Amino acid sequence: MTLERRAAPLREQAVEAIRASIVRGELQPGARITEKAVEQRLGVSRTVVREALRQLESERLIRIQAGSGPVVAELTADEARQLYEVRAALEAAAARLAAKRADTQRIGALQQAFARIGDEPPATLEELLEVKNDFYDALIAASHNAIIGEQLANVQARISQLRAVTLSSPDRHRAMRAELAAVVDAIARGDVDSAYDLSVAHVMAASAIALKHLDDREEVSA
Repeated sequence: MTLERRAAPLREQAVEAIRASIVRGELQPGARITEKAVEQRLGVSRTVVREALRQLESERLIRIQAGSGPVVAELTADEARQLYEVRAALEAAAARLAAKRADTQRIGALQQAFARIGDEPPATLEELLEVKNDFYDALIAASHNAIIGEQLANVQARISQLRAVTLSSPDRHRAMRAELAAVVDAIARGDVDSAYDLSVAHVMAASAIALKHLDDREEVSA
């Protein structure tokens, strides 16, 4: 998959490509990442690859292992639990602020972003992640607090592999859409407490799926 020469810097494109491989599970936790292989696959320079890997290391999606170089980071169940707790707090805070501050235009944009999620999941995980991310962008815009958005993006990056697990879980799409519908409705009504509580419930539902996956994985490797 050679990268296209487009407006985004090649480093940014390389980060997106490697991150997508991790999210899709093509690069499994613990897998070694060879700079030369990435360079050849993406058609970019070794410098671009190293810059991209440094960015992903800062996101804690990869770690540099002594003696073997970059490897895909592995989350423990406890780390994942903590990350989901932070995600719940951030999303709920954004929902509460949106219910309090959003005007008609921002609420309309949030409702449109939610509608794009659709009753049925998109054909690919990438498409689903894109519409979910668009929804969160609209939520942050409605909250009028960009700092929450920055912090939430960092957390989402850390749990990107687990988002793939939760979103692809059987019947999760329908449940996820119902949960978000309730959040959007609460925001539109200006019900700050319900918006907060429903957002926490949404994240905790995803957390339960992710933690079960990690517990099962640790039992297999034990």
